[in-house]
Amino acid sequence: MITASSFHRRLHARGTSVDVELPEGAVRWLPSQNHHGENTGTTATHAFFVELKEPGPGPAAGPAPLGPAAPEG
Repeated sequence: MITASSFHRRLHARGTSVDVELPEGAVRWLPSQNHHGENTGTTATHAFFVELKEPGPGPAAGPAPLGPAAPEG
């Protein structure tokens, strides 16, 4: 996911929710997930998603965390 604008959102899935704040230009890996979100900020949410057709980076240990993963390092 590449954010085209900064935003605040609340993501909901599997009976849980998480608040997400991302700046413009952020790049994050998101594992495959079904969720819905609501805009909790004062600006529109704009992001680009790039879907890879190859298998993911490795076997998952249970359900993937909700929302975008923070960069490593």
